[in-house]
Amino acid sequence: MDKTTAASNGNIMNRSIVVKLGGATIEQDGVIEELAADLRDMPDVFPIIVHGGGAEIGRYLELLGKEFTFVNGLRVTDGDMVEIVEMVLSGKVNKELVSRFQHCGVNALGVSGKDMGLLRAEKYREDGIDIGFVGEIVEVNTALFDLCASNRVTPVVSPISGGTNGETYNVNADHAALDIARAVACDDVVFISDVAGIYRSDGRPVRRLTPELADSLIEAGEVTGGMIPKVRSALECLSHGVSRARIIAWQGAGTLLKELASEESVYGTVVTTE
Repeated sequence: MDKTTAASNGNIMNRSIVVKLGGATIEQDGVIEELAADLRDMPDVFPIIVHGGGAEIGRYLELLGKEFTFVNGLRVTDGDMVEIVEMVLSGKVNKELVSRFQHCGVNALGVSGKDMGLLRAEKYREDGIDIGFVGEIVEVNTALFDLCASNRVTPVVSPISGGTNGETYNVNADHAALDIARAVACDDVVFISDVAGIYRSDGRPVRRLTPELADSLIEAGEVTGGMIPKVRSALECLSHGVSRARIIAWQGAGTLLKELASEESVYGTVVTTE
């Protein structure tokens, strides 16, 4: 199903970006504080932060004695588990991030996909397999982002989403970031993780990835595993108005400033149609 935008995004500032923070990145000392400093130095940019928190979820599930499995990288999520996932992502991780951004002078608002109907999801089946309360986003309501942009507030989004009949769905944070990026037609979507972009099989980094090069690298087996869906999703995102998708690793203060100032990627890979 095509994702739809339920509100205009005409109030967004000169440049809009979506930044996806992986759980491993969040836990690195100083990254959030350095990112906050970069955001303060970009007053004309409207950032939307989307976060994961897989490692923290895993710790709490183990603490509570809940066994879990994965299907193609997605956590099988039963009714009890989705409550725990929501508690950790929307309660603990989200609010800790907001507190750290606020402490660093970034006016932040922590929300989940449930707030103002931001993200509506339906049950997702992986290769036809029912993996519980795992969802895929079918609608993004950008009204909340309009309010934030107008008031110079940075939204920090937990990907926990609501269903049509009040269900709670665990949505992959990468997927949520891409769907939000498409809905607001942002200039850049930036994935900050512990993987510094895409590499060829001989270890050479790919700084600029076009659709043609992506197809050839995948066909040749040089892009493999979990990077394939991320690349394909990024390319799909570009076909819906997003200018560039970047996959980078954090390299200290100024990382985001330097990355966004360059047409090429400084710290990873830029996926672009040009």
